[in-house]
Amino acid sequence: MIESGVQGYITGVATVTVHFPVDLKGNADINCRQCWYFRRTYSTCGLNGQVCEYPDKYIGSQCPLKFDLEGDADDGDI
Repeated sequence: MIESGVQGYITGVATVTVHFPVDLKGNADINCRQCWYFRRTYSTCGLNGQVCEYPDKYIGSQCPLKFDLEGDADDGDI
């Protein structure tokens, strides 16, 4: 417990990896429901606390993940 005030903060950063399934035909199932960090009870993201819109079909508009698609030459955003 800090009793005399706060002089500053030290920032911690985490990098997470999430694997999304790809079926035998090459179709990727990338949506919030497939993410390990999706909070099913509240339909929110466990990484940023935001509500996930249509979590069974899409990734949330505020999803903090950057995607690395094989053969994709852009910056990795979907």
